[in-house]
Amino acid sequence: MTIDRDRFGADSGISPTRVRFLVVLLCTVMSVLLYLDRFAISPATDSVLRELNLDKEQFGRTSMAFFFAYALLQVPAGWLSDRWGARGMLALFVVGWSIATACLGLVNGLAAIVVVRLVLGATQAGAYPAAASLLKRWIPAAARGRANTIVAMGGRAGSLISFSVTPILMLWIGSTLNWETGRWRIVFVLYGLLGFFWAALFWWLYRDRPGEHPWCNASEIELIGEPPPQARATRDIGMTIGALIRSPEVWLICGCNCAVNLGWIFLATWLPQYLVEKHGDYLTAAVGEKLVVAGIMTALTGLTGICGGLIGGATTDRLVQAYGLAWGRRLPGMCAGLVVCGLYLIASQVHNVWVFVGLMLVIGFTIELGLGASWAVYQDIAGRNVASVLGIGNMCGNLAAGVFAWLIGLLAKDGNWQTVFYISAVAMAANSLCWFFFDSSRPIWKDQER
Repeated sequence: MTIDRDRFGADSGISPTRVRFLVVLLCTVMSVLLYLDRFAISPATDSVLRELNLDKEQFGRTSMAFFFAYALLQVPAGWLSDRWGARGMLALFVVGWSIATACLGLVNGLAAIVVVRLVLGATQAGAYPAAASLLKRWIPAAARGRANTIVAMGGRAGSLISFSVTPILMLWIGSTLNWETGRWRIVFVLYGLLGFFWAALFWWLYRDRPGEHPWCNASEIELIGEPPPQARATRDIGMTIGALIRSPEVWLICGCNCAVNLGWIFLATWLPQYLVEKHGDYLTAAVGEKLVVAGIMTALTGLTGICGGLIGGATTDRLVQAYGLAWGRRLPGMCAGLVVCGLYLIASQVHNVWVFVGLMLVIGFTIELGLGASWAVYQDIAGRNVASVLGIGNMCGNLAAGVFAWLIGLLAKDGNWQTVFYISAVAMAANSLCWFFFDSSRPIWKDQER
């Protein structure tokens, strides 16, 4: 289908097409796969540790390897997406990490896991920078908080699926094939295959600019507000780096990313193992198989996170309309940081598993409530360099996550879980402080388009 834009112009009364919604859907499914493949190893931790004869500190190194590769390649991957467009780069990223996920089912020791997780981190690094760049091109400014949150919540849905479905698949494979070990290997291979289908679909359905898409009419292009190609200016690398260094917002959003990742990474990596280790016998006796129950409990934190994120995305857009960009983005992140700080301090003193899980559910909800603003601010301040700037923020956040994921393993090896909660609480207080000074109405480049 090809639209005759001379005949059906933006002022012709023709309703806008809805290709932008298709773009959001494609990004959301990509985000589901991103987190499904990233965290599938977490609910399988107990089996992997036992079958490969690893301890928690060693396993923590594999998480650190992933997050370091993921963090350090954020900026190069973001630049590639800005330079070459998301259509080819994002499809390539997804194929790369799908291969790495499938290969995780073939590992036989610590070194192999580290290598595969490094590759997984490197190939997943460009996903969100590319997604931010394409959403900037396809979504009107007034709807970006919701669009970004929907995509981000796709990731949380992926982690929910990973934590809840992976243990069940492992049990089903074990009973079907009569395997006592190696059940997690087939699960990883199956997850890896999904990415190839998405990449082919994305290549077929997506274009880097609304004006290039055969299904997009002139009314939708006008609604999106796509600048004409000749309006796209370029800056030399020196000007770009200088502006980034001088911008307080760049430093503050990096601080926010570091702090919120420290506060969130326990939920995403070590919560299932904590529940198995501290409450496993009780869960098996009172509910059922501890690995499945711990996975479902962790998945529920993802479910409340999705609810919080969707509410947070709509909330920040409404707050922007009511109070402007500065406070509209600032308030959700600030309030969420203070609430989660208090909840972690309470969790450090709780011994009842049901109360503890309840606190984790509220923490998952509240962290995501503040993240709708966090995703949207890159489009507010970064102009046409959204992917590169998001890459910088994501790099800092994931370096912090990688170090803390390893540190949690080291602390857990000695049973020192309480310190994990104290560190998480302090980090969320720091997140709130960074948000207090952040001003989304100050663009990095004064001449940029919004």
